[in-house]
Amino acid sequence: MKSFKMNENNASKVAELMATIRPQWWPSYDDAYGQLTDIHESIGTVGWYLGEDENHPKGWILCRELKGFSAIELECSGYDDNGIFKLEHKLKELFEVASEYARSKGYSIFRTGMSSRDFNIHGKPIDSVPKAIENLQSDRIDYKWLLDYGFRVIGIQPNAYEKNYHLIIFAKEL
Repeated sequence: MKSFKMNENNASKVAELMATIRPQWWPSYDDAYGQLTDIHESIGTVGWYLGEDENHPKGWILCRELKGFSAIELECSGYDDNGIFKLEHKLKELFEVASEYARSKGYSIFRTGMSSRDFNIHGKPIDSVPKAIENLQSDRIDYKWLLDYGFRVIGIQPNAYEKNYHLIIFAKEL
């Protein structure tokens, strides 16, 4: 066997294979071909911002739609608190808008991530992800806000940004 890079010239052959051997819950040929050749079939981008008017943004959130996972995922966000960058806790209104949008699309999960800065695991190697999640601690206001808002830690990606600089992964059921 050899491996070949998929491209627009051969994706139809792979879509045909997918449609031929698929279980009932997998997509048809047209869906498979779209998934293989058009990122918009599986991932989208949507965002919102706050401001006194449309010309003066004060904060934003940008989300990815993960259509195959029935989820929306926060890509990035920020809020200008008198010249100081703030995170999620200042953007509740936009989280509400994103959640309502996700529910209207039939998505059931809202996901996000946060760096390990100011967490007890930051700067340390992670030998056991489950143990690190169980013992996770931080006084970060944005972390506490996410938990209060209904998000739960569902994972940690070790060394996501650099060695011993981890990503904490959250999800909230919609």
